[in-house]
Amino acid sequence: MERNGNNSEEESECVQEEEVDPRIQGELEKLNQSTDDINRCESELEDFRQRFRVVLVEATVKLDELMKKIGRAVDESKPYWEARKVARKAQVEAQKATQEFQRAVEILRAAKETIALAEEKLLEEDSRQFDSAWQEMLNHATQRVMEAEQARTRSEAEHRKTAANYNLCISRMRQLEKKLKRSVNKSRPYFELKATYYLQLEQLKHHVDELQAKLVSAKAEYRSALRNLESISEEIHAHRRSLALGTREQGVGAEGDEGNEDIANFTMDSDGLSSDRAEGAEVTLEDSLNKLTLTVAQVCEDEDDPHPADSGVSFPSSASTILLLSSVSP
Repeated sequence: MERNGNNSEEESECVQEEEVDPRIQGELEKLNQSTDDINRCESELEDFRQRFRVVLVEATVKLDELMKKIGRAVDESKPYWEARKVARKAQVEAQKATQEFQRAVEILRAAKETIALAEEKLLEEDSRQFDSAWQEMLNHATQRVMEAEQARTRSEAEHRKTAANYNLCISRMRQLEKKLKRSVNKSRPYFELKATYYLQLEQLKHHVDELQAKLVSAKAEYRSALRNLESISEEIHAHRRSLALGTREQGVGAEGDEGNEDIANFTMDSDGLSSDRAEGAEVTLEDSLNKLTLTVAQVCEDEDDPHPADSGVSFPSSASTILLLSSVSP
């Protein structure tokens, strides 16, 4: 009973230790945080979607009203506004190519300076030993110079191409502006309002995309925390089951079975001493049987004699003797 009580106390202590596993607290905090993030993102996402729909409806209504007033001028000036859009795109591409060209020029300049410094330092040394380390450094710097020159050449060609395209687009736009000057001026409020609404819708769409990405990330964190909690729970239950199996007492006869198994599996090589002892044991057993037979005969004679002489030795009863003979007889 005391052992069972101690085992129960140990199990409860183990359970209490497992229940305060710090991993559980950490995963629960992640679960709560991800839940808050999901709720916040869903609320903000619905708000921005609603605002997007409102702006879209408003833009549609107002642009339709302007189309009814200046629809003809809008249709006539569309080539100019399309050319203006193309020119704007060409300008962005030209600016990007210019930045790439400037970056390639800076990389080439830095690579050439590295080679110049290495050569200058080598000439300043008295011994002027051109070891493998210097050779490797110069080879690496030379390789960088070659790559930088190739990048500079490519970026320069791209820069020239985009700049020429931009100039062509600007020239086309100015020609259309002169040709369609009256229609362009009359339709300008429509296209400017359209650009304003387009910018608002683009900004709202950008916010919607960001919130959707955050919502996906928060849901992934939530699922990860749930999986981790499930894994920890399974680990704790498995540990409890192993403790329960380890503290269970053996059934009746378990020790005897183990002993029989040990004896059945016991093997030992025979030696001369063991054989001699076995033969001596057989002789002793045979002498004991002979003496026991004489004792039985004497007991029978004493039963015939009503006053046996007290020899100071107690003999076993006939029933015990018969049982003993039965147990030792071959």
